[in-house]
Amino acid sequence: MGKRKKATTGAQIREEIRKLNLIAKSEFRTSFDEEAAVDLLLRLGLSEVPEVGIPPVIKYRLLVGGIGIAYEGESEAEGRRQFGLFMAESKTARSRSSGESVTLFRNFEVVRRYQPHE
Repeated sequence: MGKRKKATTGAQIREEIRKLNLIAKSEFRTSFDEEAAVDLLLRLGLSEVPEVGIPPVIKYRLLVGGIGIAYEGESEAEGRRQFGLFMAESKTARSRSSGESVTLFRNFEVVRRYQPHE
């Protein structure tokens, strides 16, 4: 006769599930990519990443209603230039962004906003 298998108790099953959950949580934490972590820190209002002591990259985003993100980059000058172009287009009757709002963000703060009259 062969060896008899030991029965698994409920406590053993719960302990194994707890161990698997701990492993999954640690793997999730380490799978965060750097950009997501920096974005999260910026949203929280931290001026630099504490572990490495480097200030995060400042991003400019231009959001145009009906189009979406029209510009995203590190250049404030380019962001302001694009803002001016899309604001002019918004004022032009037959343009692709006619009558749309135009907002320039620096990280998550509004720098400039154009809202056409309704």
